Amino acid sequence: MSKEMAYYYNQKANTMLEKGNYLNAASYYKKAISLLPEDPMFYHNIGVCYMLSEDYEKASKFLEIALEKGIDLDETNLYLAHSLYEIEKYEDILHLKEPQDGQNKINFLIIKSKAALKSGNSEVAKKIVSHLKISGYNSQELELIEKMI
Repeated sequence: MSKEMAYYYNQKANTMLEKGNYLNAASYYKKAISLLPEDPMFYHNIGVCYMLSEDYEKASKFLEIALEKGIDLDETNLYLAHSLYEIEKYEDILHLKEPQDGQNKINFLIIKSKAALKSGNSEVAKKIVSHLKISGYNSQELELIEKMI
């Protein structure tokens, strides 16, 4: 019964999240976690909730737990990188697993290259920019990063 309730709370939280009601969504995600603490998706979801509400410290905490519990979503690593960047934990970003799919991978690598620059690691930034350009990706942001290297 508690497993069903956990999924019910998670779904209720997802609905609230879609409506922008982050405070109530977080409350329901916490209820789901309390009933089924081993499910990494709940931690991912509450991490996204906190990220959207711009509480990046809490977002990074829950997204890290989701990864520790074995979630295997490219977006979890991307959202964690974004949250860590916002709280200026640049070195931590350099050690994250790179997403495998197209746009998540590109967005992640852009964040990682900016984090590398912020942490004084221009060689890593240079390698990332080179990799993105070889892959055919180009943008104003990438050109700006390249000029900063």
